[in-house]
This record gives sequence, C-alpha cells and structure tokens, in this order.
Amino acid sequence: MAERMNQQDSISAEVLLKTEIIVNQALIDILIAKQFITEKELVDSIRNIRQEQEKMLNESNKIVSLKR
Repeated sequence: MAERMNQQDSISAEVLLKTEIIVNQALIDILIAKQFITEKELVDSIRNIRQEQEKMLNESNKIVSLKR
C-alpha cells in the first residue's frame, strides 16, 4: 500500500532552493578563504558558464529546415 505524504513531509521548491543557495555560498566562502580560488576566478567562471548556457539555449531555439 502506497504511503501518503502530508504537507509536513513535503519540502517546497522555495525551501530547497534557499538551502542550495546557502550550501553553495558556504562552499564558495571556504574555497576563497582557503585560497583555492579567487573571487575574480569565480566571477570569470560564472560569466563563462552563463555565456555557454546562453549559446546552447540560442542554438536549441533555431529552426532546422528539413529539405527533401
């Protein structure tokens, strides 16, 4: 028999997102404090990832004509 989830058992997307943001910030703070990366390297990496994601999104929106 399947168990029913009540509202207390479920976690909202908002709570999950906030938790992920906190964990990511903590990891970034540790990496910078231990001098594994600099803030500039982090910002540059974020910029590169955003550009790559934009490029992939733009390419996925292109209409491909199928000539027969």
